[in-house]
Amino acid sequence: MRFGLGRFISVLLKEYRHILREPRTLWMIFLSPAFVLVALSFLFASGSDHVDLAVWDHDRTPMSREFTSNLDSNTDFSVTYVDGYEEIDDLLVNQRIDAAVVIPAGFGDTVRERGSGAPVQVILDGVDTVAANQATGSLLSYASSFGAKLSKQFALPSSPLQVYSQRAYSTGADRSSSMIPGLIPLVFSLPAMAAALALTRERETKTLESLVVTPVRPLEYLAGKLVAYVSTALVGLLPVWLVATVVFGVPFRGSPVLFVMTTAAFLLANMGMAIFIGNLVHSQQTATVIALFVFFVPGFFLAGLIDPIDTTNVVSAGMSYALPVTHFVTICRAIFVKGATFGEIWPSVVGLLGIAAIWIGLGALTFKKRVN
Repeated sequence: MRFGLGRFISVLLKEYRHILREPRTLWMIFLSPAFVLVALSFLFASGSDHVDLAVWDHDRTPMSREFTSNLDSNTDFSVTYVDGYEEIDDLLVNQRIDAAVVIPAGFGDTVRERGSGAPVQVILDGVDTVAANQATGSLLSYASSFGAKLSKQFALPSSPLQVYSQRAYSTGADRSSSMIPGLIPLVFSLPAMAAALALTRERETKTLESLVVTPVRPLEYLAGKLVAYVSTALVGLLPVWLVATVVFGVPFRGSPVLFVMTTAAFLLANMGMAIFIGNLVHSQQTATVIALFVFFVPGFFLAGLIDPIDTTNVVSAGMSYALPVTHFVTICRAIFVKGATFGEIWPSVVGLLGIAAIWIGLGALTFKKRVN
């Protein structure tokens, strides 16, 4: 049976009319990705590397004062001086500090006389693990720099290796340049959810019954729905791009054409999954729950958005790379921040196209032009 171009165009125009006339569908496809990106960006990318510290100098020697004065002059820290553990506990309970540094008595003598490492106590806010890890990294970096300075000043034994870090592609201390491009794949799961809901709504409201008596073939119907939702979602890419670059100031160093083409590949993969979900369930409520668990939850925890993919675990890595969002997170970050070309991201693009082919094929196989 041949693919009928006329029947495909008829289905395509029908889907466009449905999208434009249905406010909920139009919202999910065209506008909601930009609004959700704003919300998620403020939630995940609005933090900074600045640390609020409380300092208790129990030693009160020139050495300890030098340590605290240099700490106070460091722009990474805001220092509040205290005189005991009770004040530290009060500041932690009221969330006015991220950590506290306690310099014990004998700090200066240990450094001068023994030439060995002097202990410094760091009290972290264990409730906020993100802030605790951030404070730990900043304080370790500061302690390493201060130790190197003392080694030169007092001819003390120094570490054989001093490590200095420098940011590539991003000079700021905020996380927006990395996090916001990584959030774009998540917000572009909303058009796929809209496609799944549209298919289940047609079954639920019995409008799919009219398809049975028409000469439209299943492949023509699915192709028209895919093209309509992918092309409409691509129009919604413009407000998302404006939010990332204008509102949050994320640099865009890559090719706009490459970005649009890779987004289309990602949408095809997601739409294939959405059609497969819509073929299996006949309730919009069920489709919504399944879509949330398929598109959003794995995207946060398995796609390398927040934590790197665990390649040491074969099962975990396999699940991660089987998700379209994993490949598109890599692509978005590379195009936005690094200005990557196709030759540098082609493995992720091939992975996306392969996943798209599999899910579209499964969607076509499970779609039946009949009603129960």
